[in-house]
Amino acid sequence: MKNRKALALIAILALVATACGGSDGGSDEAVVEVETTEAPATTEAPTTTAAPASAGDPLVLASLMPLSGDLASLGPGIALGAQVAVDQVNALGGVNGQDVVFLEGDSGCNADVALTGLQDVIAQGAQGVMGAACSSATLALLSSVIEANVALVSPSSTSPQLTTVEKGGMFSRTAPSDAFQGVVLAAELVKDGIETISIISRADSYGRGLANATLEAFEAQGGSVANVVYHAADASEFSAEVTAVGKGNPDAIVAILFPDTTGCPIVQGAFEQGLTDIPWYFTDGVKDSATLIECSQGALEGFKGVAPGASESAALESFKALYSAATNGENETFIFAPQAYDAAMLMILSAIANGTDGKSIAGGMIAASGGGTPCIGAECIDLALAGEDFDYVGASGPIDLDANGDPTAGTYDIYQIQGSDYVVLETIDYP
Repeated sequence: MKNRKALALIAILALVATACGGSDGGSDEAVVEVETTEAPATTEAPTTTAAPASAGDPLVLASLMPLSGDLASLGPGIALGAQVAVDQVNALGGVNGQDVVFLEGDSGCNADVALTGLQDVIAQGAQGVMGAACSSATLALLSSVIEANVALVSPSSTSPQLTTVEKGGMFSRTAPSDAFQGVVLAAELVKDGIETISIISRADSYGRGLANATLEAFEAQGGSVANVVYHAADASEFSAEVTAVGKGNPDAIVAILFPDTTGCPIVQGAFEQGLTDIPWYFTDGVKDSATLIECSQGALEGFKGVAPGASESAALESFKALYSAATNGENETFIFAPQAYDAAMLMILSAIANGTDGKSIAGGMIAASGGGTPCIGAECIDLALAGEDFDYVGASGPIDLDANGDPTAGTYDIYQIQGSDYVVLETIDYP
């Protein structure tokens, strides 16, 4: 695996820095706080309990991806990854002799929208839900899926907070925690000779988690952080935040943004203030967004970023063929689409092995992700039907969920904005 030793060293140093206080007082960076309206993880809605499934009932899965608001430009491409998995299984006879039913709902990047979407798909019989995309929305869904006994698997919620929050055994994810992404991003900054950074980030669970992980790993390698600036997720004006992030003459700016409603005005404001004369480093929140490239009008050309990706493998090649066919050859893959495929396929395999009710699906996710005979995609179905232990090898790479429902390793793309494309320069396995 590429760069494993260097990244492991950064991770160890970051942990030492955290144990010694991290950024809670030992750092000189200026932290600019703004009001945030992020819904707490305890947000609740009237709960619809999923009906118990009978042996001959169809398996009903749902996608809750952002079809509105932040990340609306990315939601459909991610959801298609799950649809591809369902279509593949249905072409082979489905589950319980019936086609798997696939519902699509909107999570936005908003707790209220996500909760409404969840209640709608549960009312239609969903026993497993692939979602949400945004960590803050996923956190808001947890109490409801626990009460309703519905399995929830996110392909893209990467906040470290999801590792420790109460999940009642009903949640897992196929995208790794940003505790990993922060180390990989810090390593890329150091490799590029960056000594001082400023960070501009969303003031939500995703933004704060990734900002802290990056800051700690970068400082552990001797880097300096001039400013950390947070913006409210629902803000519409960002001139003060853009001005603040440029103070202290940083060598580079780390931008933890979403493209559709906040990322574009921030980038445009930075261009107007001359801040795009220094390099910006982006994260998974903007990768593959045509919206950001269009609104930046060339100002981001050559800038780099880090995002969860997928290692080249037979599993990925199989997925690419399916995804390409589903898009009529337009795209072989998309940000978090392999993880969405893996989320849906793991739920299907767990349902075959354990039962189609939500509690059985959720309870079998860890076993399905590792520990038995390795298999790829729908090839695992025969093993599941035979009651054999199997190790699902994901399109995104080995999943191997731990007791918290987190992948134990991740693959990351180092990408660069070139024209209208996000070009992958390097793929790194971590840890």
